[in-house]
Amino acid sequence: MRLRLTDRQVGVLFMLPFLVALLLFLVWPIAEAVRLSFVRYNPLRPEVQPFVGLDNYRFVLEDPLFWESFHQALIWTGWSTFFQAVIGVGLALLLHQPLRGINAFRGLLLFPYIVPTVVIALNWRWLFNSEIGIVNHLLLQAGIIAEPVAWLSTPDMAMASAILLNVWKYTPFVVIVVLARLQTIPTELYDAAKVDGAGALRRFRDITLPQLAEVLAVVVVFRTIWTFNKFEEIFLLTRGGPGTSTYNLALYAYDQSIANLRMGVGAAAGVLMLLVLLVASFLYIRLTGFGREDRAA
Repeated sequence: MRLRLTDRQVGVLFMLPFLVALLLFLVWPIAEAVRLSFVRYNPLRPEVQPFVGLDNYRFVLEDPLFWESFHQALIWTGWSTFFQAVIGVGLALLLHQPLRGINAFRGLLLFPYIVPTVVIALNWRWLFNSEIGIVNHLLLQAGIIAEPVAWLSTPDMAMASAILLNVWKYTPFVVIVVLARLQTIPTELYDAAKVDGAGALRRFRDITLPQLAEVLAVVVVFRTIWTFNKFEEIFLLTRGGPGTSTYNLALYAYDQSIANLRMGVGAAAGVLMLLVLLVASFLYIRLTGFGREDRAA
């Protein structure tokens, strides 16, 4: 007999691979991290996992390096997300203009986003090398600086360089999302505003920004989460240095787990990062009112 399925059952079958992947690659790792955060686990002796309760969390919260890395993570995430949002909106507005050949520029914009992070970081280290880097060479030739700048060897400049790398690579994501929303805004709104005598700045403030509000809320939440958890860019570019000037929470969790062989402490740091992001995302969405119109409707 032929097997007859309802539309609901067919939908469940199509979703089944996604649910399995979700359980294997998201739910299980999070559950395992929570479990490890309550035990003392040394990867060299995996059979010994004594339950230690909240000792790992106590160790993390009493560690000055954790709070220093938390402070660096806030700076790294805040400035990266801010510049990505501002520059992304600006570039999206430019690329939204009906100019000839604009599609070519839209395609080129994706280049930083598709290049592997390791390639970008290694090239960035060469570009900002204080002795042979092309950035210092160009600035010296232009007379902007009098002597080479140690971009990756001084605390403030190292953090600025890391933020610049993150902004350069991930701003295209913001541009793509904002540009897609701009193309759905009815042109009649702008025509009516022009008839009423509204200038470009007034149209941007009263029409464009309100239309982009919900999209920007989503973009900021996602970019905050992804940047706060970023590990490979800082690790490849500065390894958290000089000193701890670019040492964020992802590097702290990595060092505790891999370098110091304290998997429980590293897991506890990861769980705390998850809680911080959950609380911050919830508060941000509540403050911005994202989705309030949909619920009211």
